Amino acid sequence: MIISIFYIIFISFAFNFLLYLWYKFYLYSKIVESIEYIKKYEDRLSSIRSEKRRNKVLRNVSPYLKQYESKLRNYIFIQSLTLIFVYMIGLFIVIYYITPPYAYFPYPSIFTPEINGRATVNNLFIYIVSFLLFTPLSLRRPKLI
Repeated sequence: MIISIFYIIFISFAFNFLLYLWYKFYLYSKIVESIEYIKKYEDRLSSIRSEKRRNKVLRNVSPYLKQYESKLRNYIFIQSLTLIFVYMIGLFIVIYYITPPYAYFPYPSIFTPEINGRATVNNLFIYIVSFLLFTPLSLRRPKLI
């Protein structure tokens, strides 16, 4: 029982860790670059004192600002979509390849469904809980200071 639960927890940790590495070495630099450009343009606008001049600069800068905001949204969307995709792959592995362990203390509920007259631990429940436990690792974002 403990070994199959360990496999499920390991699968969810491994997938979240792989997502973290993908984010750290691929997406992080792109997200930070977009944030820096957005800050640069906003600082440029905030440094202008005259309202008339600020509006003129805003008209010139707004396409670039929108472009980098759009890039930032796309990178965050890609990160979230990849998390969902990897979650589904792990769910497929857990449901079809890991046999549910028998429960030591059968408790009639959704957490211990009966198979062949014996109570088993629900793999789906363990996978969801363990994936939620490790999700903050894979959804890291740079601090916007």
